[in-house]
Amino acid sequence: SHLFPHTLFTKHCFFRCFIFHSHLNSPMQDPSRTATGYPAPPYNHPNAAQYPYAAPPPQYYHPAAPPPHRPYASRSFFRAFFATMICLAVIFGVILVITWLVLRPSLPHFTLTTLSLSNFSASNQSLSGTWRLAFNVRNGNRKMSVTYNALRSSIFYHSNYIAESELAPFKQDTKSETALNVTFAAANAYFESGAVRDLNGDRTRGSVPFDVQILASTSFRSGSWRFRTRILKIICRKIMVGISSNSTSGELVGSPGECQVWT
Repeated sequence: SHLFPHTLFTKHCFFRCFIFHSHLNSPMQDPSRTATGYPAPPYNHPNAAQYPYAAPPPQYYHPAAPPPHRPYASRSFFRAFFATMICLAVIFGVILVITWLVLRPSLPHFTLTTLSLSNFSASNQSLSGTWRLAFNVRNGNRKMSVTYNALRSSIFYHSNYIAESELAPFKQDTKSETALNVTFAAANAYFESGAVRDLNGDRTRGSVPFDVQILASTSFRSGSWRFRTRILKIICRKIMVGISSNSTSGELVGSPGECQVWT
């Protein structure tokens, strides 16, 4: 009976010591120990100065950005430029078509009417003679006149040059005809021996072919409308002149011939 109280006292003291020891080792009393299930507190260096507010973030210098490059600006300009040029070309073409339909321009007609040859001789690489030609020039345009500012004419035997002549300028009104006279003269002009031989061979057959070419600088006008200057090319091929081997003169063989005209 005396042992029972002592035993209870001993157990009571052991229980209080266990609770006190557990209280001292609890995480709420040890600030250095991290409690499980909660975020860790921020670490502060013991020598660092403490501030009541958070430090502002560092400021960085940002240079001004260059203006954005527009690669399509130049392309848009060129597209607009070419589109404008195409529109202008179309408008100009429409104007030309309308003008052509209204005026109906046509090239003049050249017809060789007469040709005479005198004082003709061909020997020893030389050629002499006088050619007199007459052309009928007709302007068939109803609303356009033609001005011949300068004319130059040449005569050939096949492709061999013989002589040339300058012609006086003239003007033709609408629906009109003009007589154009041309004279060529050659006095002992140089002529290749092969060409002389071929020409005399043609004379033995009774006729010699000549070619005549005319270059004319012309301008067309309709009222106040004046068109650009054109170079007309007139060619009369294989004009047959009847002349024998023993004769020094000859005439045009056959009917008058139409000459070719183009620009």
